[in-house]
Amino acid sequence: MELSYNRLLLISLWQYNHHEEEGLTRSLFEETFGKTQGSHYYDKWMNSFNRNLWDMIAYFRGEGENGQKFCDMLGKQIEVYRENRKHYGIY
Repeated sequence: MELSYNRLLLISLWQYNHHEEEGLTRSLFEETFGKTQGSHYYDKWMNSFNRNLWDMIAYFRGEGENGQKFCDMLGKQIEVYRENRKHYGIY
């Protein structure tokens, strides 16, 4: 497995520096997973895992399809973060 430092750095920068509109909101979870399941996952994200990516990713083990949906949702928000910070040299 090859890991990209720049990609992991971008994810890390997003996790600790994103603005509210660049984050993972209840509405994004509900849009991605449906109202009931989205609300459940959002509660896990905010309260059980305190917005920790590694814990949330591990939570989806055995639910590969939902885990991928989470990663796709996350990727879109990281792209918003990256676009908003291009002028700072974050790419």
